[in-house]
Amino acid sequence: MQVTSQTIKTLCIVETYVTWGFPNLKSVRELILKHGQAKVKNKIIPLTDNTVIEEHLGKFGVICLEDLIHEIAFLGKNFQVISGFLRPFQLSVARHATKNRVGFVKEVGSPGYQGERINQLIQQLN
Repeated sequence: MQVTSQTIKTLCIVETYVTWGFPNLKSVRELILKHGQAKVKNKIIPLTDNTVIEEHLGKFGVICLEDLIHEIAFLGKNFQVISGFLRPFQLSVARHATKNRVGFVKEVGSPGYQGERINQLIQQLN
């Protein structure tokens, strides 16, 4: 991916609204096992069967869910293809999050780069 000035401007705009960091293998595994779905021919398929993964990603050396998790967690050489195969998902609101008087959820975490602390946030929101 080529970084352009437009990409940098966009990142500066969303920086105050998003949290990012480097999740560990355990966090990536839990997220994919709980929320993982594939996009295949405009259909959404849950990742419960390795045959779907092998059929669509076998030519890239990914034949099972563990291979897929490893490629995502460690940014393998086929990361772009595999991330395109996966359907995006949203994390839920933390169970302990408090609401203000109007009913909106108060901030759970702080935006910006979290480094290794992202794993704690994933645990709260997963």
